[in-house]
Amino acid sequence: MRAMARGQSVICEMSWLLVSLLFTSLTLTSADSSPQPSNTAKGKPPLWNATWTDELKHDLLLKYDKFARPAQHTNVTEVTFKVTILHIEVDEAKSMMIINGWTQLQWLDEKLRWNQSDYGGISKIHVADHEVWQPDIVLYNNALGNNIDHYGHTHCMVYSNGEVLWVPPSQFSVYCDLDLSKWPYDRHTCRLFFGSWVHGGEQIYLKRKGNSSESDSEVKGEPGKWALLSLMEIEHTKYYSCCSEPYYNIEIFLTIERRSPEYSAVVFTPALVCVMLILSVFWLQPSCSERVVISGVTAVIDTIFLVYFAYRLPAMGTNIPLIVKFYSYHLLLVCLSLVVTIALRNVPRSVPLPWAIHRFLNGRLPALLGLKSTQNKFMSMYPRQDSEELHERSLVDRGRTESVDTTSQQSLNFTREWLLFATAVDRVMFLLYCFIFLFIGLKCYLT
Repeated sequence: MRAMARGQSVICEMSWLLVSLLFTSLTLTSADSSPQPSNTAKGKPPLWNATWTDELKHDLLLKYDKFARPAQHTNVTEVTFKVTILHIEVDEAKSMMIINGWTQLQWLDEKLRWNQSDYGGISKIHVADHEVWQPDIVLYNNALGNNIDHYGHTHCMVYSNGEVLWVPPSQFSVYCDLDLSKWPYDRHTCRLFFGSWVHGGEQIYLKRKGNSSESDSEVKGEPGKWALLSLMEIEHTKYYSCCSEPYYNIEIFLTIERRSPEYSAVVFTPALVCVMLILSVFWLQPSCSERVVISGVTAVIDTIFLVYFAYRLPAMGTNIPLIVKFYSYHLLLVCLSLVVTIALRNVPRSVPLPWAIHRFLNGRLPALLGLKSTQNKFMSMYPRQDSEELHERSLVDRGRTESVDTTSQQSLNFTREWLLFATAVDRVMFLLYCFIFLFIGLKCYLT
């Protein structure tokens, strides 16, 4: 009985062993039947833990020469070009525009094609920019001298049909002919000239990504204090004297405008205040001492702004900003008004007016200037001054004869005539200054 029991246990153990062996063999068979990358069948050493991407890049780049154009010498490589602008900055001191953005380059690489079914269905891969050939599209009018490294080091996308897409972050610096005459509302137009540096039209055909009637380049985000008004792209075909083949290039025109809302409060409001101050001087009495104070304060304000502009704006030769001209001319007008004020305060009032001036004052000029034509009525315009002069002369002339009183009254009449003349000069200067400021404003508006 014991022998029979042992025989049955041995049989059970052997059966379990056979079942486990069968299960293990089935598992290995199913694992071998799943598709895995293997280079053993191709006669190549297997890669440790290799994926389909590893095998694909190994096969594509093993003998790849990134310095050779990936096409037959009889074929032309078409390169599509597009720029997306993110930020624009202008350096007025160097007359330079700096553009930050993205550049999209797309071309066909005949050496980077593969059959998707041979590599697990992979349709695209990512490769580093230094691993594959790239077109030498540079900025011809680069402002940084021999530094032509415009693009950042980012990966390229390679598709199974050999199409390569590269979108690196880019920075371009170009010189511009800046016209600051309308600062701070100035506009500038700069051009960017792109093309291949060494490859002619028989090797690289550079073209725009969009239609010929539309600009495919665009602006994303806020360009900062510069607003982009227009962007235009033009394709050119140029022939050089050294070579017979054409060279294809793309020219981009950028028109930008300064965003300057803060300058209205910083620059133009003080300018308006200075104009009102200098005009108000001519409505004060000729003997008023506040005229000198107002003219002096206005001259100090103009000088401060001129120093600010000298620090803020570069020397641009003939393109002097109109706001700088305004403050310069305004300072001259302030000095002229100060000279007129000093001259009117020191005129000899005890002598009669010259005959020619007296004729004008008795004509239509006072009426046109808003002055009374008679001396008796003009006395009411300066009641305080006339009363003081009458009181002083009454104290001096007290006790004198009738003839002395007549001389005193005649001297007072001369004083009134000189006051009338000073007021007429102030009104003429006021109208002249209004005309000058109006002319300057219209010139700034129409320029």
